[in-house]
Amino acid sequence: MVGAPAQDPGIRVRRGISKGTGRLTPISRAGRLVAPLGVDAACPAKLEIGMRSDAREPLYADMFVEIDRPLVASRPMLSSYLPPGYELGAKLLVGVPPATPVGEYGLRLKAGEEELTVPISVVDVGELDNGGNLALHRPVTASSQHTGANYPLCSVVDGDRDSSGWAGGNGWNDATSRVWPDTLDIALGGPRRLSRVDLYTLDTERYPAAWLGLRDWDVRVREDGRWRTVAQVRGNTAGTVRSDFAPVTADAVRISTLASNGPDNYSRIIEVEAYS
Repeated sequence: MVGAPAQDPGIRVRRGISKGTGRLTPISRAGRLVAPLGVDAACPAKLEIGMRSDAREPLYADMFVEIDRPLVASRPMLSSYLPPGYELGAKLLVGVPPATPVGEYGLRLKAGEEELTVPISVVDVGELDNGGNLALHRPVTASSQHTGANYPLCSVVDGDRDSSGWAGGNGWNDATSRVWPDTLDIALGGPRRLSRVDLYTLDTERYPAAWLGLRDWDVRVREDGRWRTVAQVRGNTAGTVRSDFAPVTADAVRISTLASNGPDNYSRIIEVEAYS
């Protein structure tokens, strides 16, 4: 049964490196998670977790997930068949209810006799270390939103640029095929100095940007209550486009989409980032 599929479709099993301990070992891909307070509940904080089997025989392994309240974890446990030396990984979503006090919390992963604790820092979105990305976790509105799958607006500012989560919670798709323009607005929480906007459109091996990605759009900013265009992109076939422009002071960014590649002509955006 080596290589048998995981029972949970959200779990990925792959060959790892056995440490020869004879135990199950919990895994976290990050030593600490920062969970912003006050963001859209459709875009919780994300963490890759899992476990590795160093047992001498194949087994069905369980790992239990515990989290300090009032934080909420998307799953209470992981279960999967694991041959020796194999490990599994799964995405854990951490919800932060609106009344949660800012502070430090804990996530505990327990597999067999082993336990791993991952600290969680709940911070106000205004105090978040955004790495210079002024759009990160800021409020988003759009001209329309497709309801045929999971395309939350907040996912275009959640810091996840990976197109592999398309239609599963990462990326926006408008609801008006072949109708243009579409608009995607990001409020920056007050006047901010801007000189660059990066846009990530749908781009995977199965769905390359040259086939289904965004082709034409304008980058606009709101200055003193008025929108003006600061950059234009035409004929794009790449998954990522950086637009630089003369510095401005604005309180919002708008992506005004004009055309996409492919026959259905929807607007598909994975992430938007704004920098000074």
